[in-house]
Amino acid sequence: MQELLPSIGLEISCSSHALNVPLMVDVLGLVTLDFKGGWRVRVESRITEGLGGVKLKVIGIEWAADSPVLGRVTISQADTDATPLSVLKVIQNVGPRYSNDMFLDFTVTIERPPGGGPPLVLANTKTATLLNDRLCVFPPQGAVYQLQQPVDLAPVGAPNQVVAQLLQFPLTVSHNP
Repeated sequence: MQELLPSIGLEISCSSHALNVPLMVDVLGLVTLDFKGGWRVRVESRITEGLGGVKLKVIGIEWAADSPVLGRVTISQADTDATPLSVLKVIQNVGPRYSNDMFLDFTVTIERPPGGGPPLVLANTKTATLLNDRLCVFPPQGAVYQLQQPVDLAPVGAPNQVVAQLLQFPLTVSHNP
């Protein structure tokens, strides 16, 4: 089964989009956004437990959406080494079938924050997890990943001052060879 897994050191880019994403903003209420962008990962190591797999380091993420109320809203990879390695596990040999947990730390930049002022930069207060546990191929082709729980967003450096929450992020992901 190892031959169906990507090689150590391989960098994989994927384009993606998430439509009708609900973002709850304290002073505004619910705003719905359509994000487009992608991620880039590097295969770091093998997993030998169970049926096997690989660990992936997220080396870039960026998604952007345009809102008539908030202007451009951009989700970008946070500048942190604390993010755990993402996991791609083989869960079924015949087929095959994979499960992919993508662990993400990011900032959200709101071009026109409620109340005015300069762009507002928020960060997730806990590492977010996007999951697809029904992959038939990796890198994914048209696979939908789901956020495992809502993500609290707070100003960078003030994690206890949550001002927004990313409620869902249904991300359709496809590999760009």
